[in-house]
Amino acid sequence: MAAHHHDHHIAGDLRSLAIALGITAGIAAIQFIGSILSASLALLSDSVHMVVDVSSLAIAYLSLRLAQRRTAQHQLTFGWRRVEILAALVNGLVLLVLCGLIAWEAVERITTPRAIHTTPMLITATIGALANGAAWYVLRGTSHLTTRSAYLHVLNDLLSSLVVIVGGIAMSLSGWTLLDPLLSIAITVFIARSGIGIIRRAIRILMESAPAHLDVERVRAVLQDHPDVRNVHDLHLWQIGATSHAMSAHVVVTTTADRDQALRDLRTMLKDEFGIQHATLQLEGEQFAKSHDCRGCEDHDPFTSNDERPHPTH
Repeated sequence: MAAHHHDHHIAGDLRSLAIALGITAGIAAIQFIGSILSASLALLSDSVHMVVDVSSLAIAYLSLRLAQRRTAQHQLTFGWRRVEILAALVNGLVLLVLCGLIAWEAVERITTPRAIHTTPMLITATIGALANGAAWYVLRGTSHLTTRSAYLHVLNDLLSSLVVIVGGIAMSLSGWTLLDPLLSIAITVFIARSGIGIIRRAIRILMESAPAHLDVERVRAVLQDHPDVRNVHDLHLWQIGATSHAMSAHVVVTTTADRDQALRDLRTMLKDEFGIQHATLQLEGEQFAKSHDCRGCEDHDPFTSNDERPHPTH
């Protein structure tokens, strides 16, 4: 029943994403044409911003689609979750290249100003703002973390279009066309910051770093607080996808411990305290922990430096 409820939520979010994706892609094309007709670099920057969010919406849609798939290939033991991360990394890199090109053109226009046709600029930006408002309305009730992120992207698009409208009105009234490249630089800086954030997050996940919101030593300390636990070592915590993470650890328990109950307790602690759903815990007795076999997993652990290795409690 819970699985059916979850699938129902995903189906609803997919529908909302598909509608928002269609609207955003259409408006990105309209704004690109409008930027050519009006010679507005600010409008071109806004259309690039829209293209970025088309990519973000497409990645969100793809990730939810793949979340519903089950692979029969044993090589893909974690499924297709990394496809989202690879797509996000490419998206971020392309975004920075486009920002660089727009910034270069903006500098040239500051030194050599060009006439801006504000009427097509304002019409196009207004259409963009209305469409972004519609996409924002469609996504407002989504529940999945991926679609909530897409919702924020669309909201940023809406604000960007409003900035272009205000700039177009100001240029129409004052005739100060230098405002156009200045606005384009401001929008480009905003987009570039988003791109750098996307790249950094994608690299962190691909490097299998611990999730930023989780403290590895805090996780270790909570596990070691269990009355039957003597030591936790060979602890690894990593990210599988944007919203999923996993953990593995060797846990030394007392000789008299009820291992099944201890395992249930530890898994419940990890779920309630840190939201860790996927945990692989290897329970070891104290005698085994003192043996050469167990010390070997510590001494030859390629992922932990000598200074970071905890010493088993005897």
